[in-house]
Parts: sequence; structure tokens; C-alpha cells
Amino acid sequence: MPEDKKRPAPGFEGCHAVILAGGSGTRLWPLSRSLLPKQLLALNGSRTLLQQTVDRILGCFDLAKVWVVTNEEHVFEVRRQVRDLDTRLEAQVLSEPLSRNTLPAVLLALDHVLEADREARVVVFPSDHLIQDHGAWADCLRIGLDLAGQGRFVTFGVRPRQAETGYGYIERGEPLGDKAFTVAAFVEKPDLDRAKAFVRDGAHYWNSGMFAFRGREFLKAVARFTPEIWDWWLARAQKGLAQCYRELPSVSIDYGVVEKIDNIAVVEAGFDWDDLGSWEAMHRLGTKDRRGNVVQGDVLAMGCSGSLLISRGGKLAAVGLEDMIVVQTRDATLACPLAEVQQVKDLVATLRSQGSPLVESHPTVERPWGSYCVLEEGPHYKIKRIRVNAGARLSSQMHHHRTEHWVVVHGTAAVEVAGVERTLVENQSIDIPKTSVHRLGNPGKVPLDIIEIQTGPYLGEDDIVRFDDVYGRVK
Repeated sequence: MPEDKKRPAPGFEGCHAVILAGGSGTRLWPLSRSLLPKQLLALNGSRTLLQQTVDRILGCFDLAKVWVVTNEEHVFEVRRQVRDLDTRLEAQVLSEPLSRNTLPAVLLALDHVLEADREARVVVFPSDHLIQDHGAWADCLRIGLDLAGQGRFVTFGVRPRQAETGYGYIERGEPLGDKAFTVAAFVEKPDLDRAKAFVRDGAHYWNSGMFAFRGREFLKAVARFTPEIWDWWLARAQKGLAQCYRELPSVSIDYGVVEKIDNIAVVEAGFDWDDLGSWEAMHRLGTKDRRGNVVQGDVLAMGCSGSLLISRGGKLAAVGLEDMIVVQTRDATLACPLAEVQQVKDLVATLRSQGSPLVESHPTVERPWGSYCVLEEGPHYKIKRIRVNAGARLSSQMHHHRTEHWVVVHGTAAVEVAGVERTLVENQSIDIPKTSVHRLGNPGKVPLDIIEIQTGPYLGEDDIVRFDDVYGRVK
């Protein structure tokens, strides 16, 4: 890491950064899915949104005071991505047992922050925002941290560029000096007419989702406004914060604390900001051709204009489209007018209510030991390609409802079934009866690829009973 990123910038000494890396990003379906949400995707370059956020924060904050909070479904991928930036960050990725919105996530980080410094000032960041002007961003943070040091809670508001019904708004009150104001009111996502009025009056900001505060003052607010969450926090010495998560209410930091506080300020953002959370934003911010199209991947566009055309699987051919979104993956395609992008979230809700696996994962799913790709599936069978990284191994496990047949196509496999160990090489195979305890590993120095054929009445990923796991996934 460059030397200038090892020390905090002036004004950030002793301050902690908490990055919230949970969430599902349903408005960017079918690219964003529950197991690979938008913050873990590279949507505007070679780095993911999470990596861009962490890199930006490391330009100001001490590396040892940067914390990333995610959940068990994403923790291994989040750790891999921050490890690519600096290996020391991996130990500062904190995992929730399951998502319970942003307030418990912030408290999970505060448990570590306040252990080191009871007077710590903290800034909470979403992991999926796009900010280009890092200097102006840092200047606004300094203003917010100064106010936090005076005991105020601080939000950061963005001047609306257009009427936007997908954001919450902040109404500013009396000036506090240097781009800072009291907060007159928080406004939930408005209808279009109100959003247009907010743009005209100049007194409303988009809520950026960033907050600054002194940690101990935040805890006082939690005790006052969310007693159930506070009781959980007080019991952490006996039970640990990871316990009782399932019984916690799903509460956001906005609704649970920030919107109920009196001494709150808003700092006007003097930097360019975008929540890269919809296909409209992807089109607006993307590099356009001479007809206003943003094109990514294997796309043939003829006579199209003002459209977003993305292919992440196979050839996408489009003719005569105007102001449209077409996003194609290997297993799903979205076609939608640009003016109707807010409906994508409702579409995903409908798919989820139907039990569709398309909202959960892509055909290829990353795992801490490698990945698997579903090649084909139907009633009572599923065919996968499994890749195990060199030196990695899966958990010791068994399945109640399925048998498996493995064929090695590349590399060397170390296989254990019912206590018997075998080594398989290319073109060798083995059967794994249901209820048999088994394990797969790669003792070699090159990736191991196998084809797995599953058969049985139930083939869900939750039909796994783990007995031993090097990645700590045994319940």
C-alpha cells in the first residue's frame, strides 16, 4: 500500500470508519442477486463498488480504524475483495449471523471501536456509492467530524439534480456555518410532485446515507429510542453480540435513531455523488456512443438510441430500441423502458414470492474454497461444475436427500467417503451415497475441476450437514 495511505489525513486522527456492506440491491437485478449484491460487483470498471469505497476511505482514515460489516452469506467474498487492497483489512471484516438492517450492524462495529476508544468519533458509510471528487468529499467529512466532536449527530445531504422518488430527503433548517445546517425534517421517499417541489425550493437534500457521531453519544440515543436493541447490546458480555440476532427487529439507523434525535445537523455535500442503485443511474453515468447508448459485453445494436444494453452471457442482439434497458445474464434477461426502472424492485419481489432461485444467485456461485456452476437442472437431478482452488478443501459433510457422482476433469482430488480416503485423477469417478459423510479437497498446485451429478427428491443447498470446516461454517 502506498505510504500516504498508511497514516490518517489531517482532521481524521483517531476517527473510525464503518462500512456497511450488506444489502441486496434488488433494483439492479438480474446482475445483482442476494448472494452477489451490487456492492460486490464491478459495474463501472475493474474494481467493485465495495473496493472503490474502501480505497477512498483508506485515503483519509488510519487502516487499523476501518471496519467493514457484512453478513455470513457475503463474508468470504467481502474478505477476498478487501484482501486484494490490503491483507491487513481482512481481520477487520465483521460478520452478522443474518441481516437485521443497519442499526445492529453499526452496533456490531461499535463494540470494537469503543473497546479501543470510548471517545471515538465515527463515520458510517454505505459501500455502494459512487464519488469521484475525493478532495471535496474529505473536506465535507472534516466539517462533519468537527460537529460530531461537539456532540452533534451529522448527516450529509446532496443537492438534488432532478426529481427522484427513490431517495429519502432532508429538509435543512438554520445555518450552523461552513455548509452546515440544523435539520428541520426527514422526508420519506416522496411522490413525483413533491420531489419536483423539493428540487425547486432549494431547501431539501437527498439523504446520502452517511452519518458522523461520537460513539458514546450514539449509544445514549440507542438506549433512549430502541430499548429492545439496547437490551441486546447490554447482554453482549454474557452472550456475545452474535447471539439472539434472529430475535432482533429489523431496524435501520435512520428510523431507529437518526430521525428521532434533536441535535442533528446536515452538511451540504460539495462533491459529486451517485447511488449506483438503478439501471437509470447506470445509463446516466455510463460512457455513451453517438446515439446515446451505453453498451457492455457481447452486444450487437442496430438502430438503437438512448438505451442501456448489457450482456454477461451470450450474444445480445437489439434492433430499433429507444430509451430501453436490456440486461442479459446466463439465466435471466430484463427488458424495461428507462422510465419504468423503479418497477424492477417490484418485479424482484414477485419472483421471490414465487420461490424463484433467480433472485438468490447466479449459475456460478463463489465459495471460500472456490466456486460451483449449475450447468443444468430439472426434477430430481442437478449437474454442476465444481472448481476447488489449489490447497483448498470443502467441509466434512453429508446430505439427507441426495446422492452424488463425481468425475474429475482436471487436477487431482483428495476424496474421503465414510472414513475411507482416495486420490482421484483426471477421468476417474466416485459415487457419494446419501447420508455418507464425505469430503473433497485439492492437494495439488493447480485448480481442481470436477463434474458433479446430483440425484434425489430434494437438491437444495440447505441439505448440507457440516461436521468440520476450515472456514468456520459449522453451526
